Amino acid sequence: MRVLYLTTEFPFPPTSGGRVRSLAELELLVSLPEVTSLTVLTLREADISRADILGLTDRLKGARVLESVFHPIHLKQFPHYFAWVAALRVARRLPYLAGKWVSPRVYRRIRRILSQTEFDVVYIDHLGMAVYLPLVRRLAPRARFVLEQHNVESDFFAQFAERQTNPVKRAVARSEHETARRWEIATMKKVDAVVAISTSDADAFRAMAGVDAHVVPQVMPLSRRPWTSGRKKRLVYLGNLTWHPNVEGLDWFVQEVWPHVRANAPDAVLDIGGSGLPPGTVPEKWRAAGVNVVGFVADLEVFYEGAVGFLAPILGGSGVRIKVLEAFRAGLPLVTTDAGALGLPIQHGEHALIGNDARAYADNVVRLCGDDDLQVRLREGGYDYIEEHHSQRAAAKVMRLALGF
Repeated sequence: MRVLYLTTEFPFPPTSGGRVRSLAELELLVSLPEVTSLTVLTLREADISRADILGLTDRLKGARVLESVFHPIHLKQFPHYFAWVAALRVARRLPYLAGKWVSPRVYRRIRRILSQTEFDVVYIDHLGMAVYLPLVRRLAPRARFVLEQHNVESDFFAQFAERQTNPVKRAVARSEHETARRWEIATMKKVDAVVAISTSDADAFRAMAGVDAHVVPQVMPLSRRPWTSGRKKRLVYLGNLTWHPNVEGLDWFVQEVWPHVRANAPDAVLDIGGSGLPPGTVPEKWRAAGVNVVGFVADLEVFYEGAVGFLAPILGGSGVRIKVLEAFRAGLPLVTTDAGALGLPIQHGEHALIGNDARAYADNVVRLCGDDDLQVRLREGGYDYIEEHHSQRAAAKVMRLALGF
């Protein structure tokens, strides 16, 4: 089976939840004996280092990783591109989540690829990349089309609308949500299989479009490591620092939760790592005593070394929070919310500490910092959770069904 994999960004290094998921799916595909060739086409908005290219090809031994195509991804950094997206909204009635990915360069590259090679499966990673589905289906009519949904994408516009106090902005956001919802439903109905990351997302897709998605669990390689007690009260956060649900969660945590933490644990510190921010940039709402914005982290294990816990203050969104699984994989006790645990059968006190209001979340953080036994129990609970629910064997079984085996 020959597979063409189309995705919205270069998935290495895996510094955000989306990249972690995409890289895991690519590694899963290349591991299947039925997949005889894997061709990968990605987009990029910045130059990719040779080290990162080699890093990806090393992880995907035998795969053909094509030169990435330039395309603006974070449109706030390319404001002139908004006019193009707005024109597509009017001319083709494409919602923002689709129009932002339209690129003549990508159309040309896909045409060239499909004129040279015949594929059995076209794997579309992220809903936005499905904007090229009509072209690919026309050029590869006998292929099987699989759509990987990282989230219920249209939900983000509904959540954005709810946050608006300006009635005009709220009305515009609701209209965009309706347009995005229709496009998301229509797209899922046009493919042969939909892959979901969680049962909650799969339930949503069934309710929306009547499709039965294949829930491929996120594969998390695990190596249990020893835990040293008596750690300093150093907490860590890792994520894409420009993705709205992450920004919203950090704003809430630093502004409303952190003061309660410091009042009861004045020596506690928080290191915030992740991609997206220009070097040296610290958002105003994240400026607080004991909070350090580290930015891009090249070596995660060094970043995690000596930390007492991992924070995932998530207030909305959908899908499985990769950062939650990353905390378990890293062997770090986790403090999150119900929204952070969405789609995962996580139990409070067994796998993580879960609290939803500022005081409850702060109490969980303080409790974790001062209880060595709790740290060990949560760490082992996280390891057990990964082994039970996120093995490669379980994921491969479902992926084969999605591919049509």
